[in-house]
Amino acid sequence: MLHTLSNLRPSRCVHSFYKLVSRRSSSSSQKMTGHEWEDQARIFLQELKATDPKELVKSMGGHRKPPEENLFASYDEGFGYITSVAVGRSVEGFKFVRKTAYRLTSDTSKKPREFYTLKLLTSQASVNNATGRAIEFDVYRKIGTVNPSSPGFNHCLHLEQSFTIFSPNGVHSCFVTEALSSSLARLREPGKNRFSLPIVKRITKQVLHALDYLHRECGYIHTGIKESDNILASIPEPKHSRIENYVLSHSYRVYGPPLKLKSEEMPIIFTCSQPLPYFDLGGSLEEISVRLMDFSHATPVDNPDRSYYCQPGILRAPEVTLQYPWTSTIDIWTVGCLVFELLTERYLFNQDDTGDNDYSHELHLQHIEECLGPFPLEFLKDCKDWGKYFDEKGMLLHKDSNCEPTPIEDVLRALEVMDEDKIPNTANFIRKCLTLDPKLRPSAQELLRDDWLS
Repeated sequence: MLHTLSNLRPSRCVHSFYKLVSRRSSSSSQKMTGHEWEDQARIFLQELKATDPKELVKSMGGHRKPPEENLFASYDEGFGYITSVAVGRSVEGFKFVRKTAYRLTSDTSKKPREFYTLKLLTSQASVNNATGRAIEFDVYRKIGTVNPSSPGFNHCLHLEQSFTIFSPNGVHSCFVTEALSSSLARLREPGKNRFSLPIVKRITKQVLHALDYLHRECGYIHTGIKESDNILASIPEPKHSRIENYVLSHSYRVYGPPLKLKSEEMPIIFTCSQPLPYFDLGGSLEEISVRLMDFSHATPVDNPDRSYYCQPGILRAPEVTLQYPWTSTIDIWTVGCLVFELLTERYLFNQDDTGDNDYSHELHLQHIEECLGPFPLEFLKDCKDWGKYFDEKGMLLHKDSNCEPTPIEDVLRALEVMDEDKIPNTANFIRKCLTLDPKLRPSAQELLRDDWLS
C-alpha cells in the first residue's frame, strides 16, 4: 500500500508540490534500482555545482535561490524532488497543464477533459510513507470509505487515485485528487477586503462538519489547519469545462528559460504557481463550498504523535506549548483563530515580523492571557512544561511592558468589522473555541449545535 507525507515536521521534512493535470493515454516511468538512482542523484548534484551561476539565476527569473520549492535539494538534505515535471509533460496518463500553488492538475482522454490535482511527493517524503512514518494515505482511505453520507464527507478532500513513479532522486508517491480553487487567504471578493459575517458562518460550519467527520468517524486529528494553505474552495459545476475554458484563455507562466543539464533527460523548468481563481470560474461567496485538505500532518485520535510542536506557532493551542496530553480539541482551537482571521484579516495572537524561527512561546502565552484571561491553575498543573512559563500561583513569569487585558469584544469593536449587536455572540463563539482548559473545550459536534451558526 502507498503511504504519504508532506512538509513542516521537524526532522521529518516531507515536501511535495502540486500541478493541474489532464488525463491522457497511459505512460509509465522507468524504474531504477536504489544504486542507480543514487548514482544519478550524485551526478546531478555534481553537474549542478559546476554550472555557471549566471545560468542558474537566469533560469530562476533572476532569483539566486529557487523561487518556490527547492528542486536542487537532495534526498540527503531531506527532500529529493522530481526535476522533470513541467507543463506539457506527462506522467502515468496525466498531462501537466498548470501549477496551482504547489499543485498541478488535468485529464485529457474524455470530452470535455477532466481536471485533477496531482500531488508529487519528494523521495524523502515517499520513503517516510512507505515505511509507515507517515499516514496521509491511511487518512485518505478512511475519509473516502468510512461514511459517505456524513455531512462532513463532502467537505474533506478525497483521494481519486495513487501511484508511484521513479526519478534520479528516487521513488515518489503521487496522489490524484479533485481540482480545487483558491485558498481562503486568497479568496476575497473583488472590491472587498473581508468576509461578511454570514459568509464566515457558512465557512465555519463546513469546516466544523469536516472536523467532526475527521475526528469522530475517521479517527484523526488534522493538527495543521490554516486559512492560507489547506481550506480551499471547490469549483462550481460544470467544473471541468470551466477549468478547461480558463486554462485555454490564460497561459501558464515560468520564471525563466529552461535549464539544460547533461545529467537530466529533459531541461529543468521553474514554473510559477497559478491557483485557479474562484470568481473567474463562476464561484460566488453566497454558494461557497470548502474542502479541508492536506492531511500530511494528521495523527490518530487514539494515539497522537506528541513528539514535536504541531500547529503553526501563532495558531498553536496552549496545551501543545505546555506539553499537556493534547487531543482533537487542538483543531477546535484553530477554528477559533480561523473565525477571527476570516472576519478581520488579522491573527488574533500575532507576533509582529516573526517567522516560526523567531516565534516566542512566552509572547504567545502572554497574548492568549491578555485576550482570554488567566490560565486555570488546575489545567496548568497537568502540563509538563508549565514551570517554564508560570510561577506556583499560575502567574506568567515573562511579560513585556505592553501586557494588558484585551477582550475579544474590544478587538472586534476597534476593528469595526461588524455591527455592535453582532459582537457579543461572535466573541462568545470564538471564546468557546478558545476555551483554555482543553478538557472543557467543546467538540466540533457540540459547536455545530451552537446558535451562532444558525
